[in-house]
Amino acid sequence: MKLKLFYSLKRKVLAVCLAGMILMALCVGGISLWTISHLTYDYEIQNMNHIVDTKATIINDELLRSENVVDYAANSVSREIKDPAKLRDPEFQHRMAEFVDNDFQNAKTDLNIICSYYLYYPSANVSALWKASDDRDEHFYDVLERQRTENSRVIPRHVLSFAYLMDEGQASWTQPYYSTYLKRYIISYLSPVYKDGVMVAIIGVDLDFQAFIDRLYANPPEGEHGMIILSDATGTVEYSPEKPLGVPLVDKDIHLKDTPSKVTEAGQTDRTMLTYTWAGEPSIAGIKTLRNGMNFIDLRQIPQIYDRTRKAFIQMGFGLIAVCILASLLPLYIISRLSERLQLVIEAAKEVGEGNYDVKLHDTQPDDIGELSRNFQAMAEKVAAAQGNLTYMSQHDVLTGIFNRMGLDKEVADWLKAHPASHGALVSLDLDGFKFINDLHGHMAGDEALRTLAKDLIESFGHDQIIGRNGGDEFVVFMKDTEPEQAEKVIKAFSSKVKTFTYDGETHAFSVSIGYTLYKGDGTSLSRLFHQSDTALYAVKLRGRNHYRIYDATMENLNRTSLGFNLETITKNLPIALLVSEAKPDGKILFVNKTMVEMLECRNIREFMEFT
Repeated sequence: MKLKLFYSLKRKVLAVCLAGMILMALCVGGISLWTISHLTYDYEIQNMNHIVDTKATIINDELLRSENVVDYAANSVSREIKDPAKLRDPEFQHRMAEFVDNDFQNAKTDLNIICSYYLYYPSANVSALWKASDDRDEHFYDVLERQRTENSRVIPRHVLSFAYLMDEGQASWTQPYYSTYLKRYIISYLSPVYKDGVMVAIIGVDLDFQAFIDRLYANPPEGEHGMIILSDATGTVEYSPEKPLGVPLVDKDIHLKDTPSKVTEAGQTDRTMLTYTWAGEPSIAGIKTLRNGMNFIDLRQIPQIYDRTRKAFIQMGFGLIAVCILASLLPLYIISRLSERLQLVIEAAKEVGEGNYDVKLHDTQPDDIGELSRNFQAMAEKVAAAQGNLTYMSQHDVLTGIFNRMGLDKEVADWLKAHPASHGALVSLDLDGFKFINDLHGHMAGDEALRTLAKDLIESFGHDQIIGRNGGDEFVVFMKDTEPEQAEKVIKAFSSKVKTFTYDGETHAFSVSIGYTLYKGDGTSLSRLFHQSDTALYAVKLRGRNHYRIYDATMENLNRTSLGFNLETITKNLPIALLVSEAKPDGKILFVNKTMVEMLECRNIREFMEFT
């Protein structure tokens, strides 16, 4: 064994020596290539463009989402205003304000820099909606209501922006300004609503500009760098956390040498750089235009770039010397530790191969073997977790979270095996008219009914019982350690319980049919128990559903074929228009056939419901 290990180490040492020489050659060549590539003018341009692109992408995302919510609200209002004369109706104005408020309430949680939103009617010179936030929290108060309470009136910025929108004629961003009412620096996005060529409404949102620029200037790039600038569209004014309304760059001895047209071109592409002078030194700038017309700039002095080049060459020389020394010492260190550390990994691999994933590798060394050990440890943990997840998913229903048929069979079979002499009851349940629920309300409503039924079963029968979904709208409960009287009491109570589910804001009642059989500790097989409870269930459904029955042998001769019908089947080939509704003055429509839909020249059920 020792001789074999010795020969094994010889091969490993030889491999390590060769690897060391190759590694040193790769390091020297790699460091040289890496250094040269990082010292080129093209790389500096790419790096600068990458910085501005990354920052701009983050901010543009929030600007775009702000535009989307305003445009969405504007489109909603435009659709509702079919007759501009309705805008003089206070009730209609209030309803429009509620639509807009709901749109912003649904979106503002993802846009933390929103501090105000509003709806304004230019023709009536009135704000129908204006909500704002005092702090950077998610609470928005009604400004108009507060003004009425305080008997004060403040002209909002969006009223003053009406003339600006008239000039623009389309949705646009404003320049930064200070809101005396909101007590903060903001920028606004305004979207007009036109009807017959006349602007009938303005919808807008205010963003906290101070938070906007604080985020841009936060976390500057590490290492030696030039200057990060948020500028106006001309690239000559800087907006900074200290000067949110802007200060000319010439005040910082920074002068643009290019034309405004080149600023616009450079902001739209990575191939064009701007030229500046900064403190008298020639400088270059990567620039990216934001959605609101501002520019994000990375400015660097050209001499500074070449200074970093010289420092990098010096660092490269010292790095090469250090690599040569480490490459010489590395084989000696690896020889002393290689066999022991690799043996631990081999033993762990054997354990995993035998199905034992509880391995412990505590190699914290920052080298390849340490990385191998940590990755192997992580792999074993992930495989163990995946095995657990697969086991859980294979035995549970995705929709309801309770057992599926495989899980039911396993759990009940395990219990019967462990308690062969105990008593119990196997209950089969079927949601009455489930296809009718799907046809009338849609499959999403059907899914909600199934989830609700699963929760009711757990609540009524208890968490300690075996509850699962057999498939479709069929559920199964196995009542453990249960006597006949107790089983009937619980089943009767559940059958009598009022069952409802809520979907799309409406509550709907439903019922279940229940069949069950008793396990008397006599060794009856699981398949036989399922057959008996299923037979009892169909006996209930043949007698009108919404009831429960216990299995008896006379049920074996029942004819099940009478169950296979529904309204759709009955009316499919009838040349009549049929509509079924609740027997109430304002009863809901429960069923309508295709002939009725076509007779009223509707394309589908949804259009028919809207028409009626």
